[in-house]
Amino acid sequence: MLTTLKSPIVAYVAIALGVAYIWIFAPPFIITAIFACLCIMWSAWTFISVFRGTDELNSAGTRYALALASGVGVPLSIVFVMLTVAVPSVQDIVSNIATFGQSGLSPAAIGFSLGVVFTTIIQCAVCAIGYAMWWRSKR
Repeated sequence: MLTTLKSPIVAYVAIALGVAYIWIFAPPFIITAIFACLCIMWSAWTFISVFRGTDELNSAGTRYALALASGVGVPLSIVFVMLTVAVPSVQDIVSNIATFGQSGLSPAAIGFSLGVVFTTIIQCAVCAIGYAMWWRSKR
């Protein structure tokens, strides 16, 4: 089943490598679009497999992790975004990264993309922590 521990780790590594490839080599748009569609399909498949899985224990752990990611990860992401807006030194870091990029995108687009990536990282980290906490509490 996809919600076992090995499948998400392999998928997360593949997604991280794909994002790194896109950031470093700036491939044609079609490759980026195909990669984004594959990521969305994997996400939908994972979400559906949580509710259709035969292993109730694993499914319960995943549900707990998703609930923690949405209950804690979303507000935490919002706080970090608000701090980014309020703290000039963080704005300077984002501006420096945006001007350093050579993708041809505007600094505003790169800044927005960095915000989305950062928010996604927070969500995934809180989900992984929640999953580990749930399994730790049940053993």
